[in-house]
Amino acid sequence: MSFKDGLKFHDCKDTYRQLKEASDRICLERGLSVVENPKGKGVNQYVYKMEKAGMPTRYNVARQAIDEAVSLSLNIEEFKYELSKRGYNYRFDPQRKYWTVTPPGGRKPIRIHKLGDDYSRESIERRIYDNDPSVRTERLRQQYRQPNNYNLRRRIDRIMGRSGLEKLYLRYCYELGYLPKYQQNPTKLHILLKEDLLKCDQYSEQAKLLSRYHVDTEKDLSDLMENIEGKIKELSLGRDELRQTARRVLPESEINDAKEKIKDLTAEIRELRHELKVCGDIQQRSGHVRENLAVIDRDRMRERVR
Repeated sequence: MSFKDGLKFHDCKDTYRQLKEASDRICLERGLSVVENPKGKGVNQYVYKMEKAGMPTRYNVARQAIDEAVSLSLNIEEFKYELSKRGYNYRFDPQRKYWTVTPPGGRKPIRIHKLGDDYSRESIERRIYDNDPSVRTERLRQQYRQPNNYNLRRRIDRIMGRSGLEKLYLRYCYELGYLPKYQQNPTKLHILLKEDLLKCDQYSEQAKLLSRYHVDTEKDLSDLMENIEGKIKELSLGRDELRQTARRVLPESEINDAKEKIKDLTAEIRELRHELKVCGDIQQRSGHVRENLAVIDRDRMRERVR
């Protein structure tokens, strides 16, 4: 808004283009380099860091699903069937400019050409039609493969034998692949669990606290929080008394002894406050954990019915 005439400046893509052209012209006049062929919008920094750290994202999981489907297909109809078997929705209409796939449990579709050069419509069609006819035999072999059934007690069986919140969080850590001697394949995780992978340490800490204090119900958790708050209050009063003692005119040895006790009490209070915070996180997240596990169980039941 101009303070002289009250007119507004209306920005649009055309003004951005003019600004870019003026900037490039000034750079060339001064012997500076310019971007000749900009590639447009790059990869989101969050996604880039996740993939660089080896963490699953909706994009690299979609790449793997498409690669598996392509490797078992001889035509587009078989490719669609393999994608639907993996829970993906697709839109491959010839009238559409871009092909899209939607991961299981996801709402936002992915334009597959953004997954890389090998995932454009033409590249996928070429990869499918270049496959050897033997891939159909491999697909049938996988379809009729009989799994070996062993009556062995698994870790998940021991977890399901627990109860209450402890069972809830131990199972969630199991699904995330964050238990000792058990590693989940991140590309096989349910779509709902992928965002929580970055919070594995927090869920593990919450599960340990529930096991340490044998917390089963919401009431047990509330009682534990009240107990911790009482301890913090009691220790804080003791620390205040020691601080008053340290301010008095006393022998140096007694003052140093009071300061050491204050230091120990401060560390204990800090640990209790951290436990109180973890309890609060459990209260907030337990509903989220229950909902995610319910969706996972429902989706697995649908897969078994298929």
